[in-house]
Amino acid sequence: MRKLGAFYFSGTGNTRYVTEKLCGLLKNNFEVTVKDICAPDAADELKSSETVILAFPVYGSAPPVPMREFVFANAQSLKGKQAIIVATQYMFSGDGAASLGRAVEKLGAKVTHAEHFRMPNNISDCKILAIKNGSELSGMLEKTERRIERFARKICCGSPLKRGFNPISRAVGFFSQRALFRKGEKEKRILLKVKKAACVGCGACVRACPVKNIELSNGIAVPLGKCVLCYRCVNLCPQKAIKLFGKSLPEKQYKEVDSTEKF
Repeated sequence: MRKLGAFYFSGTGNTRYVTEKLCGLLKNNFEVTVKDICAPDAADELKSSETVILAFPVYGSAPPVPMREFVFANAQSLKGKQAIIVATQYMFSGDGAASLGRAVEKLGAKVTHAEHFRMPNNISDCKILAIKNGSELSGMLEKTERRIERFARKICCGSPLKRGFNPISRAVGFFSQRALFRKGEKEKRILLKVKKAACVGCGACVRACPVKNIELSNGIAVPLGKCVLCYRCVNLCPQKAIKLFGKSLPEKQYKEVDSTEKF
């Protein structure tokens, strides 16, 4: 069977959920491997994969910094390969999947499939965006899983689907989100704040951060200014002492959903 490597970046588990669900449906047609791009052997696995899935959450109609860095650092390993793009989002992105897909094609890969999947909100420090967990998510996840099933069938039968690659979607993604997001992306990366009075120095955020943006100093978590906006630490902190975009600390945190698929 053709070797398929799925490579994902996931802040709070949404993209991992979709990736594992999708790969569970593809494993009868492909020899499947699933890797977090932050894993030390991810680049080596990419080299040996014939078909590649690149999965990521959309931030301002764009892929997050770690996925962009992974793709460009491994450009030679993508050249000549079939690529499948998976983008997760809370509302809409216009061309979130295509924003990375176009770059991948410029590097010499052939994008045959690209799709967007709606997943729960994880921005827990903004009160206007509701946080839901457990049974509250059943309706959304059922719809997403049906979309994953349709996407898997298209991949297995070789029927192309490239969501967001048309000019209208590109214009919507760029003018409604990406242009503004990219303009202030560097400034956003230094917004992460820890309430010193609430922090107990447990180190959960330090261990969880995918880019080592947090360290302990005198028993207090200190951000280093290179946040990738994934919201992992905000939702994992047992003291709810961390915020990113919101004006106040989270009252309710988003809890990762379990795909039940294991790779």
